[in-house]
Amino acid sequence: MPEPREPADRTVRLLGFWVTPEDPSLPDPAGLVDPAWEESQRHWVADYLDHGQVAGSWMGVSRCRPCSYPNGSRDLTDGYYLWPEGLSHYVLDHSVRLPGEFLAHVEQRLDALEELERESSWWRRNATRT
Repeated sequence: MPEPREPADRTVRLLGFWVTPEDPSLPDPAGLVDPAWEESQRHWVADYLDHGQVAGSWMGVSRCRPCSYPNGSRDLTDGYYLWPEGLSHYVLDHSVRLPGEFLAHVEQRLDALEELERESSWWRRNATRT
């Protein structure tokens, strides 16, 4: 019998949603460009963003504000933050730096994954059951 999981009842923080005529209070990505942001750090952050779970899909494709690159039509999440699937493009191609709190979150999550103990007995017991 599977172990019960906690319900997903907490609020997620939005990240990477940009200013629109409907919501002028959102940030403009042009104001977050950091040309000095190390490329290696941008790559691991972008990779993390690309591997979020799909949280929703929308009709029509969003386009990058600076270059019109097609950025997809889905929202992704890690259960703590929610972002549009094209956010990694802003990070990689335009050096849009995300908040330090989010970068620390990504680093902590990646470190925790590396430190996981691997245990295979469950898989061995259950792989042959139908």
